[in-house]
Amino acid sequence: MIMKVLIVALLSVTAGCGQLSKEQQQTRQQSLANREQQNADRSISEQYNGKTMNVGDGSTIHMTGSEEILTIPLKTVDGVSYVIGSELASAIGFHHKWNESSNTFMIGDNDAAYELQAGSTTAQRGDSKVQLPQPPILRNSQFHIPVSALGNLLADDVRFEVQGQSMIVRATGETVPESMDGPDEANTGAELDFADDPNDPYKGTGAKATLGQVEDGDTLSAERMEPEAVPVLKNINMDTLIAQAKRYLGVKYEFGAEPYPKSGKFDCSSFTQYVFGKSGIQLKRTARDQGNQGEPVSRKNLRKGDLMFFYVPGRFKSNKTIGHVSIYMGDQQMIHASPSQNNGVQITNINKAYWKKTFLKAKRVAL
Repeated sequence: MIMKVLIVALLSVTAGCGQLSKEQQQTRQQSLANREQQNADRSISEQYNGKTMNVGDGSTIHMTGSEEILTIPLKTVDGVSYVIGSELASAIGFHHKWNESSNTFMIGDNDAAYELQAGSTTAQRGDSKVQLPQPPILRNSQFHIPVSALGNLLADDVRFEVQGQSMIVRATGETVPESMDGPDEANTGAELDFADDPNDPYKGTGAKATLGQVEDGDTLSAERMEPEAVPVLKNINMDTLIAQAKRYLGVKYEFGAEPYPKSGKFDCSSFTQYVFGKSGIQLKRTARDQGNQGEPVSRKNLRKGDLMFFYVPGRFKSNKTIGHVSIYMGDQQMIHASPSQNNGVQITNINKAYWKKTFLKAKRVAL
């Protein structure tokens, strides 16, 4: 019975929302589970060290004590080898979404770190463009990524090699068995504990906010003009920024969400970008790129308005790549757009084992 549950879990991945192509509709029918459950099941998989399991469509996972070895079958079209985008994303633990109107396939953690277009040799990796030796194609309602493009696109995230008609992914065996909704922990000053900066000028203060009520003017019928962008580390009122962020509590999460005034949804980085944009602070589009902005902050000296960055466990080369971003609110609380624990914009206590372990860094983009 345990083995059966494990196999189902390994086939699962959370998909984006919105209008979906036939490829995405088919993927949705595969008993999709949330990422938190996937992490727990990966912990269970350690019981099956050394075994090889079939995970559908010819893919297999071989588990060892130090790594997982995933084998994904390749497809040949007109003499060119491809991997199906949804299969690759599901296998390594990425979300994915097909936007039919823009002919774009998106993959990433909690936001779209990569965007590819069928027929184009130019892909988007965060704010940077990447040239591909061959273009992806759409065939039988499935997005096919040429194997020749994977090195240019995913080499920083995934350790892989091609053997015949298979793609072999080698991933770290490290897991995060702790649950996102695990118990709060006492702050004892331990190495992984978070702490507030005692010199935070906004510590202990707070502007009142109407929770979950979007302010006037945030309509979905047209794009809203944001304040003119100014350099980071501008002085802004952090209580006002936090109150602004709280107005969107309950707004639903959507992977690769289009701008909020158009979609009415956020992913993790579009939320932080939108909230800071209202205070005249220009953040880049993805969590990875936002992590390169501002000044570094210790987990022991957090201030209201600091950006907090985390990794999202998956079958990657390492657990050092940013996959999620939130806004620190003070007093061990953060506000963020996430598919879990509750779908959408939510407030979360960071004083839990899961968040302590997956935390990568904090950045201060305003004072």
